Amino acid sequence: MKKISIYKTILVCLLLIPFNLFLPVSQVSAAEQDIKSTIDNYVENFLEEQRIPGASIAIVHNNDIFYSNSWGVTGESAEKVTTDTPFVIGSISKSLTGLAIVKLIEEGTIQLDDPVQKYIPWFTLKDKQAASQITIKHLLTHTSGISTYSGLSISDLESKDLDAIKENVESLSNVKLTAAPGEKHQYSNANYSILGALIEEVTNQTYSDYMEEHVFSPLGMKNTAAIESMAYEKGYLSGYQSWFGLPRKSSVTYDNGGAPYGYITASATDLVQFIRLLSQHDSNNFLSKNAMDLYVSPLVQTSKNRYYGFGVRVSNPNSKEEMIWHSGSTPDARSEVFFIPETGWGGVILTNKSHILEEEGLLYLKQGIINILNGEEPVEIPKYKPTIQLITIALLCLLFAMFIYLLIKAKSKISKKRRKWRILGILLLVLAIISVPLLSYSLGSPWNSIKVFAPDIAFLTILTVTLLALNGLLSIYISFKRHQKRQLL
Repeated sequence: MKKISIYKTILVCLLLIPFNLFLPVSQVSAAEQDIKSTIDNYVENFLEEQRIPGASIAIVHNNDIFYSNSWGVTGESAEKVTTDTPFVIGSISKSLTGLAIVKLIEEGTIQLDDPVQKYIPWFTLKDKQAASQITIKHLLTHTSGISTYSGLSISDLESKDLDAIKENVESLSNVKLTAAPGEKHQYSNANYSILGALIEEVTNQTYSDYMEEHVFSPLGMKNTAAIESMAYEKGYLSGYQSWFGLPRKSSVTYDNGGAPYGYITASATDLVQFIRLLSQHDSNNFLSKNAMDLYVSPLVQTSKNRYYGFGVRVSNPNSKEEMIWHSGSTPDARSEVFFIPETGWGGVILTNKSHILEEEGLLYLKQGIINILNGEEPVEIPKYKPTIQLITIALLCLLFAMFIYLLIKAKSKISKKRRKWRILGILLLVLAIISVPLLSYSLGSPWNSIKVFAPDIAFLTILTVTLLALNGLLSIYISFKRHQKRQLL
């Protein structure tokens, strides 16, 4: 009887287990669905407000995909976006280049504190002595002394040459350092172009082939590519540049020379694999724990509570709010990737429209999604207003009105103010000549960068320069014409 009683007790317990588990699971599922629905609505409102044609998002929790979704279209043929659709990931490419360099360091192929010239003897700058002092660590942390401007000068050149990375680095030979190596952090694409060339030199492979064989494939990044031909073969289609907030098919094509710093293409599904690597910090098959510690170390402070590691940014290190992340921008795409060690949440956001003045929006979207995941209210994303463009248009209207006035004045009776007309004309011509250099200097960007990252502003600038020049020439013409008529009289 006792055995029968024991068996009955065990049977009852076994029957009760499913009922005990069912309610909590149901509640968890409902809560998860609420979070996912909130993210859906939040992202959709953002995409509509920002007029972004296509996007792909994936969120990971404790190594598992918690959420993934895609919206809209991309490319000239308006292909439907999926979570496997590759986007250009911008400066998140630096995170993958940095990962490759740390792998080479772990293997003993290169040494972190070695001079770059040990591996690339032909690398040089205007200051030969300073160039010889730049180490691999300086490049990884953007402390080489090469300026942001110099990096932009070799960026987004749309090169199709298979030796474009090396050619970019060779073009730095006349660049002047703006700080001594190791002195300060200056974010520069040039640093990672040099690292790309270094990878090619020490491995005797192209950057693309090395990354495919030793980074993308081992991590399971099936749609990722680092060269134009492979990118299009794996499904990449160009995105959109923003004109006055509206998407317009990109006029900028893929740049083979830009892969190490910004032109790797990858899908949301691919970057989930990168986030999983970060979440498996202590145990993975790619890097040892010591190498991973090195990779994500907050080495150089860039602002309050923000540091730069080896191709990754680290916010609030050694705290519950610590975040490992990076942003990315190209002329027709904007992206974010992040991982929060304390909570195990990580995510990737890929969008296919870009403008230098609209970049801030995706940072708000990222923080809003993090807030939702933490059970907090999402942040309100500021509405984008093309204020600078509208001010420039107002200036253009004034210059055009002035042009009409000068045309009429040129046909009117003789005036005694010919000297003032000449001074005005010279002043307007000087303004026309210095407008583009002044804009470039004030923004700290070469004209090409302004042209591709803010095409509407570049277009309005050209119109402004044209009207300034025409008005200047008309004013000078008026002054000389009146002088000739006066002599005839």
